[in-house]
Amino acid sequence: MILGITGGFGCGKSTVLHFFESRNFFILDADAVCRSFYENRHPLLMRCIRDNFGPEIISADNYVDRKKLAAVLFGAPEKMKLITDVIYPLLTHKVIAEIDLCRQKKIHGAFEIPLLYEAGFEKYFDAVLAVWCPAELRKKRLLNRNFSPDEVDRRDRMQIDPDEKLARADYAVINNGSETDLTGQLEMLIGQFDC
Repeated sequence: MILGITGGFGCGKSTVLHFFESRNFFILDADAVCRSFYENRHPLLMRCIRDNFGPEIISADNYVDRKKLAAVLFGAPEKMKLITDVIYPLLTHKVIAEIDLCRQKKIHGAFEIPLLYEAGFEKYFDAVLAVWCPAELRKKRLLNRNFSPDEVDRRDRMQIDPDEKLARADYAVINNGSETDLTGQLEMLIGQFDC
């Protein structure tokens, strides 16, 4: 089983990914992959940022100030598209390569991709799992992680509504209780995967 994991901002996707890792699935965190493009100063990404966002986004030691960039991007969908037009093909290449490797090795894989539907990645997976929780609980979790209410709202506006992700997914877990409750749902789910 090659599983794509998605859900709204603050729903608990990373917790779900760690569960699959503990069950010996190969895992990929798309956010971490994208961070690596910034950290490794991928030439296409650096050129895009220099050309479209100016030198104030890039520090003296040639690193992207991701907080400054995020402040610009999450308020302007047209600017976000400039970055995603560079990032999505790079991420697609990595995701497809890792899926191919899982298939060659005949191992299960779990890929956490927050913008899975937004980027059209669902076609690469055997199934999609949506992680869902009520909006009020998501906001509470994110505020506890030091996101401002404005940051939460801006990021939410850039994504497909979590309810729609839930409706479109092949499988779902509802993360509105304890981690034990969530693990119980995931154990039932994994029982269907012949692991």
